[in-house]
Amino acid sequence: MEESPFAEVLDAVYDAATCFEHWPVALERFGRVFGSGYVGLIDRNLRTMEGRAVAIGIDVAGQRQYFEHWSKHDILRQRTRAFRPGAVETDRDILPKSELLRSDYYNGFMKPHDMHGYMRMTLSIEDGSRKIISMSRPASLGDYEAADTERCRLFIPHFQRAARVTRLVEKSNLVLTAFSDVLEQSATGLILLGRTGKVVFANRASRAMAHAADSFLLRGERFEALIGKQDMALQRMIAGATGQMGRTDAARGGVMRLSRMTGEPDFAIAIAPLASGTSLAEDAAAAFVLVTDPQASPMSGDETMVRQLFGLSSAETRVAERLMMGDSPEQAAALLKIKTSTARWHLAALYRKTGTRRQSQLVRLLMSLPKI
Repeated sequence: MEESPFAEVLDAVYDAATCFEHWPVALERFGRVFGSGYVGLIDRNLRTMEGRAVAIGIDVAGQRQYFEHWSKHDILRQRTRAFRPGAVETDRDILPKSELLRSDYYNGFMKPHDMHGYMRMTLSIEDGSRKIISMSRPASLGDYEAADTERCRLFIPHFQRAARVTRLVEKSNLVLTAFSDVLEQSATGLILLGRTGKVVFANRASRAMAHAADSFLLRGERFEALIGKQDMALQRMIAGATGQMGRTDAARGGVMRLSRMTGEPDFAIAIAPLASGTSLAEDAAAAFVLVTDPQASPMSGDETMVRQLFGLSSAETRVAERLMMGDSPEQAAALLKIKTSTARWHLAALYRKTGTRRQSQLVRLLMSLPKI
């Protein structure tokens, strides 16, 4: 085989390994080597029979026709005794050609789409799924011969490796997406910084704090305090936590307060390095910043969870929130515009429903719940 077409196929295959949407290009180049008009990749879960497919050389209507009707009559699949990883088979390896040509499947589906010769690679059968690549070429080019199957086997290790990479990338993406969703829901501001101090991630809470523009900004992918002296101290801590070169004077992170122009209580900032890794990419996360707003309600966004856990009424939940803010029953009554006796009656109900006996126990229990 000529080196250039082989290399072009491999380039496309490994490109598709990290992005499933690039498979049509890889399949088109692969099919060109064998004169194939149709090439398809099918990845199917054998337990649920759900799957996905990508194909070139057949339109969407033809693909739908196959999956909705002809897949049940696919004699090539039905007559396969076993799918073996790494196997390369032609239609004549599966059943006599004469039998295929007489079948309803050939005459009803293959022939109208100018599919005559058939060849299939089984890439893998693992994790409850089966990945295969099949191809066909028109009658004018004849059947696939032994030389074609030998050439096809040269590609098998690369397609298999690409399939493994795809599986690992997709698993990693699922984990990262789930982790990102959890971080987005956190009431605490979280910012991840790259090795140069660049902001590579900022959750919803930190973006909302920055948007208020009364203490710090996320500007030009940088985390900056509005007050000059505080920003100098902040940048020293960031340099230390991210391990920036040339900043030997910087401690490895730390804590500080950032003033707010509105006069509201200062934000509390904690900066620390992440566990050291081997990535040299400047946008790889190297440090994190936690931003806490003492003004924020400890139960912000958690009222429904607390009510469900302990069967609290709306009035009891409001009293509990004020107690978690450090108010006494008398102060809670004044702020909620209810009688002190009513606040104490709600407090007694809170003790009973949460299994606590003192206000300190109640507050400690409620503060220990997840903050989402």
